[in-house]
Amino acid sequence: MAEPNASSAGGGNSNFVALNATKTDEIRLDQVQLIGIAGKPDDMSALFRMARGDIMRVKVGERSQIGLIYEISEAGVVVTRADGNSIFIPPIPVG
Repeated sequence: MAEPNASSAGGGNSNFVALNATKTDEIRLDQVQLIGIAGKPDDMSALFRMARGDIMRVKVGERSQIGLIYEISEAGVVVTRADGNSIFIPPIPVG
């Protein structure tokens, strides 16, 4: 018999899941494309193309439509969201 106060298989309780399952201020990541990273290593910014074609520029520590910008480096951009971290890898130059 299961314990009445046991957490679900994922480790979260229903209150936590209810609060974090859906964030209305974040957009789907498959609608966003990292198009470039620029700046000095201690002051980098990243450029994203959004679903409608507009360009969004972000820096570390900023909260954006895609989540909290946690890290920007030459290797990519780490975004913290309600459902975990996501990593965007910069495009590979051709030519």
